[in-house]
Order: sequence, then C-alpha cells, then structure tokens
Amino acid sequence: MKAQELRVGSERVLYGISFFFSLVAWLVITITIVGLIYGLFIGFFLFVAHALMIAHIKGGAVKISEVQFPGLHKKVLEASRKLGLEKVPDAYVMQAGGALNAFATKFIGRNFIVLYSDLLEACEENGKEMDMIIGHEIGHLALGHLKSVWFLIPARVIPWLWPAYSKAREYSCDRCGYEVAGEFGPAAKGLAILAAGGKYGRQVNLDAFVKQAEDTRGFWTSVYELNASHPFLPKRVAALVNYKNPGTVPSVGDIPSPILWRPCLPWAPRPVRAP
Repeated sequence: MKAQELRVGSERVLYGISFFFSLVAWLVITITIVGLIYGLFIGFFLFVAHALMIAHIKGGAVKISEVQFPGLHKKVLEASRKLGLEKVPDAYVMQAGGALNAFATKFIGRNFIVLYSDLLEACEENGKEMDMIIGHEIGHLALGHLKSVWFLIPARVIPWLWPAYSKAREYSCDRCGYEVAGEFGPAAKGLAILAAGGKYGRQVNLDAFVKQAEDTRGFWTSVYELNASHPFLPKRVAALVNYKNPGTVPSVGDIPSPILWRPCLPWAPRPVRAP
C-alpha cells in the first residue's frame, strides 16, 4: 500500500489552510524590502541551525547499514519499500539520555531518520514494535511532510492551526507504521511504549488504554491538546482501531474537542471519526 493512500482526510484540509496563509504571508514579505530582509535573515538562521543539527547527528550517532545493525537496516529497507519511498533514507541510532523518541528530517535533498536507542531497547528484540516506529518515521518522508516545511513556516504563527495540522500528520504516519508492522497488537504496543516505557508499555491492556481516550474530552485536556504537536496516545491507539474497523471506537476524532476551537475557528474542519 502506498503512503498517499494512508493520509487522513483532515490532514489534507489543514494543509490547504496552512498553504493559503503561508502563501499570503510570503507575498506580503516579498513586496516589502524590510520584510524580505527579515525573511532572508530568519531563513539563513534556520538553515544554519538545521545544518548544525545534521552535523551533530552524523558525528554523534551511529549510521545504520548492512554491516552496522543489519537487522535495523533490513527493517528500514522493508519499510521504505512498503510505503513506496524510492530513495531509502540515511538512518541513525542515537543515545539521547533516556528519551523515548524518534524523528525524521530532510536536508538539501537527503532524507534522514533518527531512532533513539532507549526507544529501540524498550521494544521486543527484533519485534514488530520497531517496525511501527520505523514505519511511522518513514511515513513522514513518504507523505512529503518535510518537502514544504520551509514554505509553511508562516502558518506556525496562526493559533491552533499548526498544532492541528501536526496532529493530523501524526495520525497519518501511525497508519503507515501500522501497515509496516502488519498487526494491530505490535503497532499499538509501539505507541504504548511511548506512554509507559519498555517494561510496562509491553504490559499495557490495550482495551483499557483505548477507553482512556474518554478521559481526554474535558476542558483542560482540550486546552492542552489544542496547542500540542502530537495527539494524546490513547487517541492514537483508538484511531488505529477505527482505521481497520471503522466505528469500533465511538467519536475518536483527528482533532481535539470542539469546546474551544469551534467558536473561534469557524472555518476549521469538524471532528470526524478516524476512518
């Protein structure tokens, strides 16, 4: 299955809105000399910062290859093939002080994924939880999330818009990870590990964890999620349930409760069940 088929509907809508605001902002910047100077200065600063981050990865992490972590290398190759990514990204394992995380990035036409060692250690040895994590990060590349990241910078200043778009992208990439893992259990456990760590994450009762999504419907949880870049983890697992079996979990939306944003953002998409 190609990655483009796994994109959630709300991501397309929110991308369109982000693109529109960014286009207007760049047009305004380019027709004013002062705005253009500021834009170039900020762009140069961000470019240098990103270049230094890539340098840190190359010098401070271990590059995955046929001879370096061959098992992980095979998983990266397989995930790239399944998601239709023509060029396999450069992949690295990095120690990050106990953080359970991974990320994808792009620099001058080259794709990278970085897998934190503690997250890999938290997964079953050679287990499919790793496939979920690797598939999720490669999903960002296969879905083109990093191609227009510079152009969409102005959209980041619009309240709630960029966090909503970011959360929609995470749901899309969770589907990519699911398809790479091939099974719901390991895919969901890959997300549960992010919540409870390796030892306890593998013991999580997934049915109970999905029901925990009901606890995120309150006022303050909605306030928090409106400004968060990632959805709550129980909602992500619930969305995976509905992805393969639509309607199994009621009212699992791609975006937070409308309690707050509907009066302020009338143009925003309404919550929908994750298909």
